[in-house]
Amino acid sequence: MASVRIKFRPSASPDKKGVIYYQIIAKRKVKLITTSFRLFPEEWDRKKSKVIFDWENEKRLKELLILHKKIESDYHQLVRIMSLLKDEPDEANKIVIYYKRKLLNDHLFPFMESCISELKEAGRKKTSSTYTTTLRSFRKFRNNKDIRMDLIDAGVAKEYENWLIRQQICPNTTSFYMRILRAVYNRAVSAGLTPQHYPFRNVYTGIEKTVKRAVDQRVIHRLKKLDLSKKPNLIFARDMFLFSLYTRGMAFVDIAHLTPDHIINNYIEYKRQKTGQILRIKIEPAIREIINQYGIRTAESKYLFPILTAERKYESSLRMQNYRLHLISSQIGLENKLSSYIARHTWASLAKKSKIPIRLISEGMGHENERTTRIYLASLDQSMIDQASARLLAIL
Repeated sequence: MASVRIKFRPSASPDKKGVIYYQIIAKRKVKLITTSFRLFPEEWDRKKSKVIFDWENEKRLKELLILHKKIESDYHQLVRIMSLLKDEPDEANKIVIYYKRKLLNDHLFPFMESCISELKEAGRKKTSSTYTTTLRSFRKFRNNKDIRMDLIDAGVAKEYENWLIRQQICPNTTSFYMRILRAVYNRAVSAGLTPQHYPFRNVYTGIEKTVKRAVDQRVIHRLKKLDLSKKPNLIFARDMFLFSLYTRGMAFVDIAHLTPDHIINNYIEYKRQKTGQILRIKIEPAIREIINQYGIRTAESKYLFPILTAERKYESSLRMQNYRLHLISSQIGLENKLSSYIARHTWASLAKKSKIPIRLISEGMGHENERTTRIYLASLDQSMIDQASARLLAIL
């Protein structure tokens, strides 16, 4: 006779939530089902296998009541499944497979959403964000029509790849989406939701070496002189591009999240969102001018620049910035359109042409993967980077 036990696995960190899991026992075989339900150790009664309610914390109480109902629902569902599969060969494994199929409905969208939830719970916010972006793209391809996991085959994968190409998505981004979907599909195979059909064999999942586009000094001069007096939105986009250039190619995500607290003793001190590395940039006059023009803290926003708002999140702000830079590119006759990232390439390119040592360029941009540069960093003086940056700004 099969049985199910509700268990709690505490986190290795005492201040973090642990996870609820179900232990299935059938014919002396044990299988585990990990849930997305998270609790603190003091919120679980091990002897009774029940949630302990915090009656004094109204907000948490509501959350715990919901969790309790979900756990009870799962338990009753598993009991029903066990009665249906009683005395089946490989009973324990089939119970788990049947449960997951019923829970996730055998379809991609809910399964991928569950993967995203797990990644968030594990603190892998950046990875969960890439999964969310991929799911959004695939939903658009499917016109928001879900698909069963076992129907994802080589034909579907190829259709999606062709659709991405028609959307003028670059090969590396297309490959990126395919790799994410392949990872999700393989997880579904492991969960018993579909046989392995190897649907991604015939689509591109490699990484092409990208051409690092930069503009020369003449383009920067034309950009600065361009008359945009009747288009304040384009003026702001241009100024944020120049701010990135002046601040050693500061990424747009870092510019967007700057606050007045990052300005310390005529320096901008911030942590790169991508690497977590802390950088210090001296505020030269050109940088100060842009800060003075836009850097006004308002009651509506805590940020230095009016990029992020309650209604406008980072992704939409980035799209808007690049769209406006494309419009500006057309006005100055650029064949290769400007984008937020080109400012970073341009700073590196102009710095190299100005004979600034590679080790200074690398440190100034916050590169972490250059081991040779790290050898120099122990004795590298911040003032050397400041002088190199000031030298470059003098020619722009």
